[in-house]
Amino acid sequence: MSRLTIALCDDDPAFRAVMEAETVKICRDRQMEAEVLPTGSAGELLTALGHISVQLIFLDIDMPDMDGVLLGKLLRQQGCTADIIYVSNMEERVYEVFQAHPWSFIRKARFAQELPGVMDAYIQSLRQRAGRVVLQNTEGVHRSFGPEDILYIEAAGKTQKLFLLAEPEPFLVRISLHELEQQLVPMGFIRIHKGFAVNYRYIQKITSRSVLLDTGQTLPIGRDRLTSARETYLALMKWRGLEQEE
Repeated sequence: MSRLTIALCDDDPAFRAVMEAETVKICRDRQMEAEVLPTGSAGELLTALGHISVQLIFLDIDMPDMDGVLLGKLLRQQGCTADIIYVSNMEERVYEVFQAHPWSFIRKARFAQELPGVMDAYIQSLRQRAGRVVLQNTEGVHRSFGPEDILYIEAAGKTQKLFLLAEPEPFLVRISLHELEQQLVPMGFIRIHKGFAVNYRYIQKITSRSVLLDTGQTLPIGRDRLTSARETYLALMKWRGLEQEE
């Protein structure tokens, strides 16, 4: 399970407790362990950041000792690279927070409703930065996949079947193959047919009619995709060889 260190900065103790509980729960449901550091003022946050490295900061705007926008700018001036998500009812100041280059903005009055979507997107971005992707199956279960976990994808209407390296049953996701392809292309997936995308790592041979996998399985290849699939595969194999030489 991956780990995420988060700092919260809000002068309302009751709301801080809600933020902490909701954030920990959502992270746990997404296979992400969260260590949360709650602080009640700009001074407390700055002191805490001097002793611990965090990846994400939830930051209020309306605070008594220092305005949250000014605090965000100060953090950037001090070289803080943690992602910032503003949590505030001051929607009229949303454009001001851009000065601190925040990751997102959540309305405090709708925190419980907006947090899951924001955290899903944020955790997804972390996985992509680390070369992983998080997907939710048709039963609502989230799983993290690395570049070598998925053999190929088969389209089945609005549901896509992810065939995994070490599991007999496919992992089913209810998004379009195009959307899924966009997430997996950076991991080395090649679209070979209107209904199939393949992990280049497991391709043994590409013929004029099919793609043979290391597992012995044969998948169809579309005539209109044959040339681009071969070129992409050769480019990826060349890149892989260069990477292994370093």
